[in-house]
Amino acid sequence: MFGSLFQRDTASVENLSAAQAKALYGNKDVVYVDVRGADEIARSGTIKGALRAPLPGLANFAKPAGGGLLPAADSGKKIILVCASGNRSGIAARQLAGMGYPSVANLMGGFGQWLAVGGPTER
Repeated sequence: MFGSLFQRDTASVENLSAAQAKALYGNKDVVYVDVRGADEIARSGTIKGALRAPLPGLANFAKPAGGGLLPAADSGKKIILVCASGNRSGIAARQLAGMGYPSVANLMGGFGQWLAVGGPTER
């Protein structure tokens, strides 16, 4: 009886290593989203082809029904989120999952780990 009152959101977020995320690079059904600010991206670069949707305004870019920068929730696309360390992208992944996106993942270790495995980048 009380279990349903205190049930936590069960939206699932996958945690990917940089090597796992890199192995998915080039798949047409995978979208990379950098949630860092423009100044951070300008200093360090980002994943080549990544969409840029800073965490503070993520809901403005994510429209589950479609029409936003991010694909619609029912698009069948996996969204991999990245930041500097994996903390903000983890928050963003949980936020998207809570909005109804069924396939979201957090790149653990962030952009630094992407660099370490030789993932493609751009400025």
